[in-house]
Amino acid sequence: MATSLGDFALALDEIEKISGIEVTDESTSRSKRYKLKADDRMELASKVNGILDAKRIKYSSKVVAGSSFPSTIMAINGQKIKQAVIQFKPGKKKAANAITTAMQEKASTFVFERVLKDNVTWPSVQAMMEDKTTMDGIKNVYPSVEYEWMEVFWKQHVKMFKEFSNSQWHIFDHSGSGSFMDYITNVIVQKFGISKKDNWDPADMWLIRGSIKSITDVIDATIDGPKGSQTIEELNTVMRSMYQQRKLVGVSLKKVSGKQAKWEEFNVKELTLSEMDDYNFPDIETKISLTEDMTQDSVVKLTKKGKGYKFQIKGNNSTGFSNLKWEATQIGAGAARGGKAQVDMVVALLNDAGKRFDKANGSYPKTREEYVQRKNEFESMFDRIRTKVDTGISNKDEFSKNIEGTFLDRPHVANSKLIQLAFLDAVYSISPKKKQEEVWTDIVFLAIKKGNKFGPFGKLY
Repeated sequence: MATSLGDFALALDEIEKISGIEVTDESTSRSKRYKLKADDRMELASKVNGILDAKRIKYSSKVVAGSSFPSTIMAINGQKIKQAVIQFKPGKKKAANAITTAMQEKASTFVFERVLKDNVTWPSVQAMMEDKTTMDGIKNVYPSVEYEWMEVFWKQHVKMFKEFSNSQWHIFDHSGSGSFMDYITNVIVQKFGISKKDNWDPADMWLIRGSIKSITDVIDATIDGPKGSQTIEELNTVMRSMYQQRKLVGVSLKKVSGKQAKWEEFNVKELTLSEMDDYNFPDIETKISLTEDMTQDSVVKLTKKGKGYKFQIKGNNSTGFSNLKWEATQIGAGAARGGKAQVDMVVALLNDAGKRFDKANGSYPKTREEYVQRKNEFESMFDRIRTKVDTGISNKDEFSKNIEGTFLDRPHVANSKLIQLAFLDAVYSISPKKKQEEVWTDIVFLAIKKGNKFGPFGKLY
């Protein structure tokens, strides 16, 4: 049923009074078109549709060209104007933090429970959003959920249904008192002395068949005894068995960046030598920006026949002095991160290769004056790597000039660059070259948590 232009104008007047929105009129001679922008466009769309409902104006929600988010569309009873369209645009994105990430993980966990326990699926994102039980559950754990994350949850559910709908699941575990997550975290930290659970197994949630106690009883029996009497490999063996039997499956959640979610399993079987060889990357490209306007990171690409991983090496803190982190991205996986390599393990790899690398930022100059006193030391490092690494400059004089200049306005960046330089110098001094490749491969394994020393999990990305 079409609405009159007058009734639409009255509704629009109320819509424009919604606080915190930006309205752009893009009307033509044949249609009324408005773009509304807000930080939370899902909440905005709900308010707009609520106003239309109160005025008994009929509308439909439909994705139109130029946006993946459903627009509100009304038929208009006018001489020339036949349609009114309201599009919803996102405002300024909020930076992700640990609290937001936890809410996203809990929302994914709830959606998986709806799919794999309640046997509910949706043909589209819109259908998922129109499912009140599902939306109430998502907003209960993620009140400010954005539309782009609804798309992620929908893509995730399609893949999870395909992978696990044939198995029976009773518990969808994320965190909290009495959770399996808390239990296994305590086991890893207290029994095996690993500083963070994610350094062993990056699962963000767990699919469990049976009870939590039935799982923990098996693990307790495996690791029973004084600390140090069992190995992490023994725990991994029993957890691999439970994974293969579909009793306990850890899921590492990454933001889906492609048209479809992907699923990849790690450490479900012990690695063979042949499988390990698949992760040897003979083609290595390294770039450390040492130009006048140097970036904060170094980038290493490790590939074989075009496939592999890209490492970003940079400080843990982008605004102050900090130690380095090694973060991997699978080439061809969009924005999905592969994970971070534990720093102490990277240092241990170099030590095993006979090379010393000091990870502490306090061991490197933090002022221009401190650098000048050790100038020859770092210029020698530059000379050793400059033919092996893309630095953006040609000689040690230019290198020192740029480092000294950076110490004047961004001392934490200059400090980080010297740590990165020392790391690359250590790696590229390893001989023979085949050993260098093995070290890079091991760093990949550390980042993506692949190998017999890591727990079994599936990555959804």
